[in-house]
Amino acid sequence: MRYKFSFEKLRVWEDAMRLVQELYKQTGSFPKEERYGLTDQLRRAAVSIPSNLAEGNARNSLKEQVRFTEIAFGSLMEVQCQIQIAERLKYWSEETTNQLTEAVAAIARQLNALRDSQSDRLAEPEVEYLSPHSPIPPSSCFVHETAMVDDGAQIGENTKIWHFCHIMPKAVIGADCSLGQNVFVANGVTLGNNVKIQNNVSIYEGVVCKDDVFLGPSMVFTNVYNPRSAVNRKGEYMKTIVGKGVTIGANATIVCGYNIGAYAFIGAGAVVTKEVPPYALMVGNPARQIGWMSEYGERLRFDETGEAVCSGSGERYQLTNQQVVKIA
Repeated sequence: MRYKFSFEKLRVWEDAMRLVQELYKQTGSFPKEERYGLTDQLRRAAVSIPSNLAEGNARNSLKEQVRFTEIAFGSLMEVQCQIQIAERLKYWSEETTNQLTEAVAAIARQLNALRDSQSDRLAEPEVEYLSPHSPIPPSSCFVHETAMVDDGAQIGENTKIWHFCHIMPKAVIGADCSLGQNVFVANGVTLGNNVKIQNNVSIYEGVVCKDDVFLGPSMVFTNVYNPRSAVNRKGEYMKTIVGKGVTIGANATIVCGYNIGAYAFIGAGAVVTKEVPPYALMVGNPARQIGWMSEYGERLRFDETGEAVCSGSGERYQLTNQQVVKIA
């Protein structure tokens, strides 16, 4: 299997490429006089979508990534306008317009989710690491005598670090966290507040866990997509953002470069190989979505209006276009 660049692993990029192929096929029957008109315009706008996603993904600056995602979205809207023009000129049928519009709408939702994720990360304050030889900042955290916490690690109030853990010097751990036996936290890892980590979990560079995340026993993160012992790929670490309130079950594996939306629930033993939307319930290998979970951790059952009530908390949720929001 050939090497895949990180942008090729984005579902939205793959869907955009399929749209390009379909539009090239459909515009092949346009009148010859449109060769440098609508045919060329549609194809250029379509090609711009995956191209800007690829370029943006290669940028180190989050601000630049957001900008290229927005350019891709603008090109997508240009495509949608030209799809409508083609129908009005009777270059294709209403059925073709509807099929293409559905594809555009699906990509638009994905781009919106990607842009929101990038914007959220952009809004996060920069972490100021302590010098490599500075002591752990004064706090009421508990560190078991068998644990190793390197100088420079930042640990929040009331956090408990248990037997045989190892925390590296540029790790940042929030308040009220619990790290079970034999947990490893690498440089560059950021854990929010109230993160609960069970035994035998290694969190590698590139992973960010937001507040209230639960990591089950022996679950696995990765940060290189195609590791080789003889190839140094330290410059290719991929980032994984675990959203607020996420639960990851025992022995689950999270393939690097895919973010997990807030309050998603990853079942025990699942292998996540794609982006996970907020509130999604994922199981299996590779992981597939089988439903939705509430913030309280109960399965949501949506009625014909797209509304569900959490059986544990009584909170109400709305499902619209495969996106869940809490409404009360």
